[in-house]
Amino acid sequence: MDLRKEFWDSILKIAKADKNVIVLVGDLGFSFKEKFEKELPDQIINCGIAEENMIGVAAGLSLEGKKPYCYSNAIFLIGRAYEFVRDDICYNNTNVKLCGTGASGFLGFTHNWKGSENEEELLKNLPIKRFYPQSKGELKKALIVDGPVFIRI
Repeated sequence: MDLRKEFWDSILKIAKADKNVIVLVGDLGFSFKEKFEKELPDQIINCGIAEENMIGVAAGLSLEGKKPYCYSNAIFLIGRAYEFVRDDICYNNTNVKLCGTGASGFLGFTHNWKGSENEEELLKNLPIKRFYPQSKGELKKALIVDGPVFIRI
């Protein structure tokens, strides 16, 4: 089940109710994020294809009382930014949600989790809650959990 549209519908409702919610995107989400951008332009930041920086920004926002949600391809969000996830998000126990897409490998070799490199292997030793929702209801519940969270969308 593709939960990307449900993510954007749900996060829009959450962000409308809480001005401290900030969504950071890794230059993707097109055809899904436009409504959010139009309705809440001050609550979304396109960090570009720089997931390491996005994680650092999210940690800083969290430490200042904001509630950041990072949305990017799972392999880049966790794989490329692993040290930042470990040090800035997990070990500081920040209230950051990491929302990874494309884990099925449908976007090609560079976006693929096949083989030994996958988010569960990378995250298993970190103090982070992990969710792999299979329904809209499971996704909605995962989006409101406090603390460091990874959600595969």
